[in-house]
Amino acid sequence: MSDQTSIWQERHQISMARSKKSQELLKEYDATVYQPALKSLKERCAAAGHGRQRLWDNGIGWAWNECTACGARVGDAFET
Repeated sequence: MSDQTSIWQERHQISMARSKKSQELLKEYDATVYQPALKSLKERCAAAGHGRQRLWDNGIGWAWNECTACGARVGDAFET
């Protein structure tokens, strides 16, 4: 294994450990504050009528429209 490969693997492990720790620390906050607030925001945006929409396509057959104001998935990307 080359030195570059082992350095990349070590960096990857460090990054993954940080990501896991961040997720653990934010789990309760996300469940009690962030997700409810985001849900409320998206509901208010839907009630007002979602704004402009952007088409997202993952390149393997899934596509969807997304409200550019609140980020919610809106309608069917293939509606005409």
